[in-house]
Amino acid sequence: MEKSLVFDYFKKISQIPRGSGNEKGISDYLVKLGEEKGYKVVQDKALNIVMDVPASKGKENNKRVILQGHMDMVCEKLQESDHDFLKDPIELIQDGDKLHANKTTLGADDGVGLASALALAEETSHGPMTIIVTVSEETDMHGAKELDPKHLEGDYLINIDSEDEGVLTVSSAGGKQYQGIFAPEYENFEGTILKIDFGGFEGGHSGVEIAKNKGNMIKVMADFVKLSKARLVDFNCGTKDNAIPREGFLKIELKEDIFEEIKKEIEEKYKEVEGKLEIKAEKEDYKGKIKNKKSTEDFADLLLALPTGVKSYTDESKKFLESSSNLAIVRRFTEDEEKYEIKDSIRFAKSSLLEDFEKTFTEISKGYPVEVNFINYYPEWEYKKESDFRELVNKTYKDQYGKEMSLEITHGGLECGVFYKKNPNLDIVSIGPTITGAHTPKETLYIESTKRVYKHLKAIVENLK
Repeated sequence: MEKSLVFDYFKKISQIPRGSGNEKGISDYLVKLGEEKGYKVVQDKALNIVMDVPASKGKENNKRVILQGHMDMVCEKLQESDHDFLKDPIELIQDGDKLHANKTTLGADDGVGLASALALAEETSHGPMTIIVTVSEETDMHGAKELDPKHLEGDYLINIDSEDEGVLTVSSAGGKQYQGIFAPEYENFEGTILKIDFGGFEGGHSGVEIAKNKGNMIKVMADFVKLSKARLVDFNCGTKDNAIPREGFLKIELKEDIFEEIKKEIEEKYKEVEGKLEIKAEKEDYKGKIKNKKSTEDFADLLLALPTGVKSYTDESKKFLESSSNLAIVRRFTEDEEKYEIKDSIRFAKSSLLEDFEKTFTEISKGYPVEVNFINYYPEWEYKKESDFRELVNKTYKDQYGKEMSLEITHGGLECGVFYKKNPNLDIVSIGPTITGAHTPKETLYIESTKRVYKHLKAIVENLK
């Protein structure tokens, strides 16, 4: 792999399991590293890390810049992978200019941002610098939410968590989740059932890729159940709130000949979706509880009724998404396994849209045996009309590469919104190298792009006064 301090750090970070909720190891590593480098390090109760990096000689009176990223990663893998995200390092594979992992997510989101921040502290001539590394950005952003505002005292903040080189992100969506707890009615059953596996869709990031033709496997499976008119034993699809569901399974009382008929109909209906839908079934002997026909129908109807995909754009050009939702997870509820948890992630460019969303989801849920909650709110990051920092970032890019950056309002959720609420005086930008397939096992980091973005970041930090 490319020999540079950024990639050296990325390789080290990739050796440490760091899925959301499992950040203790990487957090402790950062404490030890920061102390070895002579930085003042704070590890708070949430396991966030704050490093106070002393200014270079002669730049002690410069304005303070905050470099920010998150330490957690989305843990997704192919069905045939035996990777254990709780203990196994990420296996990195270089293919020319591309870097990916072996049948798992790579963790460049946001491992490369973290690696870049650590390298910048060592390799640049800079003024007072703070490095903030948060936990659980990929789930509920509670790391950013629990961060003490005193650590955000500064003038500029660079969020290194964007995924398109040459794009200057200046605003991001807020979010919240619909959580439905569905309570089926059961009856006893003994006999043969089918376990049906669904796969083959590409999946993707539910913010930046929600407008693409990725499909939604929960909808496919609910469609299958609806057409079957059979009784359901189990339904499981989706693993991450912010990933478009791409595979799952259901268990159902269904004859093989009827399965084949419905399979053909479903495959034809969803043939235009990216990837290739695969539906496989095998027989199982089963004795236990099964959902009665009404509960099965209600369950499928609710899943088909819940919105997923783009709801609105900011203007007629459809350049910027304004609001969307992603039917992300359906699984047995951990607190009562006879019930099912349904999660649909809501994104919005302005808070006024959230009330309409909540009304829609509440209205759809009426008449079904489902308890409705709205959880895991995080604020949007509002666009700042005037920004000297933004001008500097754009100028340094143009000086190096001969063209201006394109401004973007991302539909992805960034922690910038949380930080902006804590310190509205911060001048914030978000940039990063090109990453494709984020939140899927096809996640790919482009090496030359990473080098160019890092060179740009160095120029920004060195030119701050």
